[in-house]
Amino acid sequence: MGNKSLTAKVEKLPASTGKYINIYENDNKESTTLLWFDPKFESRRDTEQTTQRLRLINDYVKFYTDLDQCVKFIRLIDREKIFLITCGSKTSELLSHVSCLRQVNSIFIYCTKKQSYEHSKIIGSYTNLDELCDAIQNRIDLFDHQLQTFSFFDQNKQSTKDLSRDSGEFIWFQLFNHVIARFPRIEEAKQEMIETCRQYYHGNTKELTLINQFESEYEAEEAIYWYAKQSFIFKLINKAFRSQDIYILYKLRYFISDLSECLRREHKKILLSNKEFFTVYRGGKLDIEEFNKLKENQGKLISMNGYLSTSRRRPQTHDIATKLVKRTDVISVLFQIEVHIKQIGNSVTFADITQFSEYPNDKEVLFDLNACFKIESIEQDGSLELIRMKLSNAGEMITKDYIELT
Repeated sequence: MGNKSLTAKVEKLPASTGKYINIYENDNKESTTLLWFDPKFESRRDTEQTTQRLRLINDYVKFYTDLDQCVKFIRLIDREKIFLITCGSKTSELLSHVSCLRQVNSIFIYCTKKQSYEHSKIIGSYTNLDELCDAIQNRIDLFDHQLQTFSFFDQNKQSTKDLSRDSGEFIWFQLFNHVIARFPRIEEAKQEMIETCRQYYHGNTKELTLINQFESEYEAEEAIYWYAKQSFIFKLINKAFRSQDIYILYKLRYFISDLSECLRREHKKILLSNKEFFTVYRGGKLDIEEFNKLKENQGKLISMNGYLSTSRRRPQTHDIATKLVKRTDVISVLFQIEVHIKQIGNSVTFADITQFSEYPNDKEVLFDLNACFKIESIEQDGSLELIRMKLSNAGEMITKDYIELT
């Protein structure tokens, strides 16, 4: 990846292609792609306004006017989820091609008069840009809250020499946390990170304002606060972990190191308390394939690919898990995690970040990158699947064994 401009712009391509498209000189660093399909987009008078409004919601936006090219692009997407906005006479045809694809998360119909389409992924039909943008923002906020990928490790195997892909990813995250703390914390690394963020969010006034504020005001002890803002840092870090983007993770090493150090500091406060045990929760929806993989790995270790956000409040996470959606290809789940504080000690870092959060009522507990859990059981509990897990210190031991072997 060179030091290329990541500016997004609407640009007219040769007439023979019949499409408008956002040109990015690099790949998507968001977890989501906003895709707008409209055969008559070139005749719209508000293209610039539309682009800017959408980029305030999600920085990565693409526009297509050609049906075949649009379908081709959607089919090529692998690691992101698509939020599709479609309008015009070819809407039904487009939906017949892509609505059942796993990478398409939500569909929004934008038209001059409300029309009715039947599909579980269709969120609604909208006649003005404000209503449309509000609906997209709500869905992406919900998606970001639920999004999590994970890796498994079979601790019953006798050797870490012959690792499966899942076990290899599990080890990767354990080792990353081990290595990141050893990078020197220097000003050059901070500027490298800021420049990377500026390049990617070029043209996005909302994120650029925050990046400028970060450059002038950031202090190491404020890392949790900046992460909890769920702005540019939160987005880039979590997408990079999910995709194991070494390049971006290296560029963000300055902040990742600070965040881990802040979490360790807050973790010490928990260890000094008299509390020995607590339970946290995380609600969401999983694809059937993801859920089945969890069931197959009961009794094994699981690590979340990145930081894991949880809540002490079961009712709130239960509501998120059971939030009504029309889709039949997802399952409502509630992760219930037991934490035995004294038993874990310093081997796994976790912290109550309520005081740093913009949403203190969430009573958020954040787990650092080295957290791993044992899947105790999965059982139906009313309208959802209850996944009982227990925080484990086995990850630290597995990492030590692997380092000794290599």
